[in-house]
Amino acid sequence: MTQVSDENTSDGADAEKTKFSVSVIIPTCDRPWAYLKIAICSAANQSLRPKEIIVVDNGEFPVQPTELPEGVTIHRSKPRIGPSGARNIGANQSTGTHLAFLDDDDWWDLEFLQEASKTLHESSTRCVYGRILQSRNDILSEQENLTPETMTVSYLLRKNPGTGGINLLIEKRLFQQVGGFDEKLFVSEDRALALEVLLVGEKIGFAPTAIAIARQHDGVNLRNNNARKISFVLKYRRLMPISLFLRQFWKFGVRAHIRRIRKAAAGTQG
Repeated sequence: MTQVSDENTSDGADAEKTKFSVSVIIPTCDRPWAYLKIAICSAANQSLRPKEIIVVDNGEFPVQPTELPEGVTIHRSKPRIGPSGARNIGANQSTGTHLAFLDDDDWWDLEFLQEASKTLHESSTRCVYGRILQSRNDILSEQENLTPETMTVSYLLRKNPGTGGINLLIEKRLFQQVGGFDEKLFVSEDRALALEVLLVGEKIGFAPTAIAIARQHDGVNLRNNNARKISFVLKYRRLMPISLFLRQFWKFGVRAHIRRIRKAAAGTQG
C-alpha cells in the first residue's frame, strides 16, 4: 500500500541500526510519469531489495500515488525547492542505515545496490560510487567515470570525474556528518558532496559493476546548466590554486554572463 505524507512527518530517528539496510531517495519535479515509473521500478526490483523507496515530490503538479510498487512512500514538499533540498528531505525521512539516490529520469541496473554494497563492505569504506552509462534513444554509451587517480580533492576541484547522485551509496551517518547536499547549489551538488566526504578524511570506494543509467533527453536537465556552476567555484575558491579559480570564474561566471546578455539582446532585436 502506497503511503502519502507531508515533509514534516519524519520518523527517521531509527537510522542508526546495526543491520545494513538501504533507503532509496528519488526526488521528482513535474517529470513525465513514464520516466518516474521506470526509476521507481528499477529501485523496487533490485536484487538487493531496499528497505524503502521515498519519492520526494517538489513539482507544481503533485504525483498521483497510483500503480506504485509496495514499499514506496510519496512525500510532498514545497514546489521547486531543487534537487538538493528534495534529496535532503528524503534522507531525513529515511530509516535505513545507508542512502542511495536516483533521479526521476534515470534508472539502475538490477544489480546496482548489490554490487555497490559489496564494494562498500569489501573496501571498508562508508561511501562508494558506481559507474554511470548514458542513454539516448535506447543507445548506451560510456561517460567519464571514477578511478583512484581522479578521486582526489585536487581533481574534483577541476572537474567531475563521475560523482553523480544516481551512482552513490553512502552511510547515513556520514551523509549527515558532511551536511547532506548543499541546497545553495542547483548544479555540482553531487561533486560537492564527494569533496566534503574527502575533506573529513573518509575514503571513497568505486564499484565499476554497479551501473546507473543517466537518460539524455531534450527536457529539463540541470546537469547541463554551466551558468549555475559559478556557485560551486565560489564555494571552494579558497581550496583552488589562483590560476584554476580565475579560469573557472571566467568560464562559468564572466563568459556565461556575457552569453546571457547577448542572448537577451538577440531576443529583443528579434
